[in-house]
Amino acid sequence: MRSKKLKTFFLMILSLCLVSSLSFAQEEAPPERLDPLQTITEIPSTSWKTLKVSFSKESILPWSIIIGSTALLYHYDADLFEDAQKKGRDWGIGNSENTKTVLEYEDIPLLRLPSDLGSTLYFLGDGWTHFSIAGGFFFTGLAKGQEYNRAYNTGLQIVHGMFVSTMFNQAIKRTTGRESPSERTEARGRWRPFPSVKAYQDHTSMYDAFPSGHVMTATLTFTVINENYPEYSYITVPLATTWVTLLGWQMMNNAVHWASDYPLAIAMGYVIGKQAVGMGKKLKPANSKDDKPSTETAQWHFFPSQFDGVPTLNLIKEF
Repeated sequence: MRSKKLKTFFLMILSLCLVSSLSFAQEEAPPERLDPLQTITEIPSTSWKTLKVSFSKESILPWSIIIGSTALLYHYDADLFEDAQKKGRDWGIGNSENTKTVLEYEDIPLLRLPSDLGSTLYFLGDGWTHFSIAGGFFFTGLAKGQEYNRAYNTGLQIVHGMFVSTMFNQAIKRTTGRESPSERTEARGRWRPFPSVKAYQDHTSMYDAFPSGHVMTATLTFTVINENYPEYSYITVPLATTWVTLLGWQMMNNAVHWASDYPLAIAMGYVIGKQAVGMGKKLKPANSKDDKPSTETAQWHFFPSQFDGVPTLNLIKEF
């Protein structure tokens, strides 16, 4: 049985890699190839740009939409959750989270794989899935050379975006402390802001519902792909919409998330994905009309160095 699941998993991953490597053509004037180390060293810079964009004057309308849609969904959360679970039973999918651990280290699960339709839908948002898509782009670019730099960079930007988005996502989860539907003690889940580190680690599902990391990561992945391959938006946009919709529904069905956990998650995935595509580039002033990057905006980077002969990373501000 385990062998069957592993075969299914690797076939799925291979398919994702093939899609990411074969569906997108090279370009006549490929961009410069990024340094893989930038996925780490550019984290402070991308984080700063994300905050700058998120709290600019232009963000007032988007924030209004996010807050309004979250409030509306929150009002109907209990009804939407019950309806999703009823449909899951009616359609024969069930309401359980049936991913199975196939790889672990000292009782720590390293890899969980889907075992039925419901868990396959849930796996659409799993980190393994999106790292595999990133790997498909990266290794295609690595194997095929300079003509495929766009694919190479896309893979690195997805991974970089996942690092940055996870930091923001975890900060908000640990601030809001919302119960998942599976742990609900109130109709729409209780909020316990700022749980202790131990409480969060020991009973994660009691505190980590808001916002959804799975939906955020899926949105981020498709945003990076679409930004790099806008000529294929007629494929990526409908695919992303279907992908995130199925994932979001299933996570209500298996009692992992509420509907109101999604608007902020989608917004975070989109904004951070857009910033991740600019990895290594400097921000231009708001009134800039040319295409030259500004050297006036401060950028933060990690740089390897040594201190008393010990390798370390220094956080350095560039102008």
